[in-house]
Order: sequence, then C-alpha cells, then structure tokens
Amino acid sequence: MNYLAHLYFSDATPESRVGNLMPDFVKGPARRQPYCAGVIQGMHTHYAVDRFTDSHAVVGQSKRLISPIRRRYAGIIVDVCYDYFLVRHWSVFSETPLPKFADQVYSSFRDYTGDAPPLMQRVLRLMAEQDWLQGYGTTTGIGRALDGLSGHIKRANTLRGAVEEMEIHCDTMDRHFLDFFPDLIRHIEKHT
Repeated sequence: MNYLAHLYFSDATPESRVGNLMPDFVKGPARRQPYCAGVIQGMHTHYAVDRFTDSHAVVGQSKRLISPIRRRYAGIIVDVCYDYFLVRHWSVFSETPLPKFADQVYSSFRDYTGDAPPLMQRVLRLMAEQDWLQGYGTTTGIGRALDGLSGHIKRANTLRGAVEEMEIHCDTMDRHFLDFFPDLIRHIEKHT
C-alpha cells in the first residue's frame, strides 16, 4: 500500500504516523536505530500491512492486469493506485472526512520532533505543502506519484506514464480494492 493507506492504519500521534511511513525511507542497519516506541510500533504496522497486501490473492489479480512492459513494477503500481480507490471510498472506511484527516496528518508531521532521514523530511514537507493525500483522489495525482517514483529508481524503468494502467483497468481495480481492503482492516485489527 502507499502513503495514504499506511497513514490510515497509524495511531493519531506524530510518532505513529511517521513510523508508518519510515520503512520506505530507511533500509538495512538504519532500521535498527533507537527510534521511540511510537515510531517502532508504526514501523511494525507498516510491515504487517505490506506482508498481508503482498500475499493477498485479490492484489495478485490486480497485479496481473498490468501490461507486460510494466509487469516488473506491478506491485508498486497497484500499491499507488489503491490509494486512489481509498480516496474514492474514504467515507466507507473512515468517519473522519478526508480533508480533516489530511490536515491532522500534516500537523503531525510538523509536530514530530524525532529523527528522520533527510529524504523523508523533504517528502513529508512536500506532501503537506502539495496536499498529496487528497491529490491521490485524481488520476493526475496518481500519475505524479508514479512518475516521481520512476525518478527515484536508479536504473531505467517503465513507471513513467504508468497511471494509464489504472485508467485502462479502473473498474476492475476498484472492485479488487473493495474486496481486499476490508480484509486488510480485519487483519491489522487482529495482528497489531
């Protein structure tokens, strides 16, 4: 899952929200730094979300929709595109309106006083300034996210323009998301 989904599963604290995004920015030994308990719990939730998502049969069906030229990046594409469907169906899964939730998240980022890698600090600042979370509710926002990820991969890749994969398969991926996300909610409620 992408940023919005990870933040959906965080507690309403700066440490949990940052921790739920941290694994995308720290690798190897940096993961074992002495982060506070809230960040560590957030990181554990992030890993639980990713493990469940990566092994879910319906997510596999979404990945198989991705064209052969981009199949290598199907997991990334589906993760990002599922945030589009989460925005689309936000009121089904959350009592807090998305604009209010996004404002609370951005405020948490500003209130966070712990350590974070420089790239993460930059991304959190840009996310708030450009309102990425609500932007995921548009194909333009999803396209921007996928194109941005393309630029962060060191080798040549086919992520640029990958929003067309979602546009082609929008209705099917939407049904997949609605089949999958309640399973993920139940899993996280039981295991974190």
